[in-house]
Amino acid sequence: METTTYWFIPKFVGWGFLPVTWQGWLATLLLLAVILLSAYVNGVLAHQNDRSLKRLLSKPFLRFLLDLVVYIALFTLLFADKVEGGLQWRFF
Repeated sequence: METTTYWFIPKFVGWGFLPVTWQGWLATLLLLAVILLSAYVNGVLAHQNDRSLKRLLSKPFLRFLLDLVVYIALFTLLFADKVEGGLQWRFF
């Protein structure tokens, strides 16, 4: 009989999951590192004091936002089977 070790538990309310094992925490920290690397490469961290609309609509910032969406979607798809009970919207 095969036992599956879940790396994440579902959030109590809403849609999403939280890490509970070292593998889940490692995957989450790796995602964070990739997001920070993307922010650095796209120059998002360079001018933190400039919060003008022109900067928010610049190509590097929009590219970073696209990267963010892609990385989170890939993370969710890759680790959806490691969530105890699966991914679904949860109510109280």
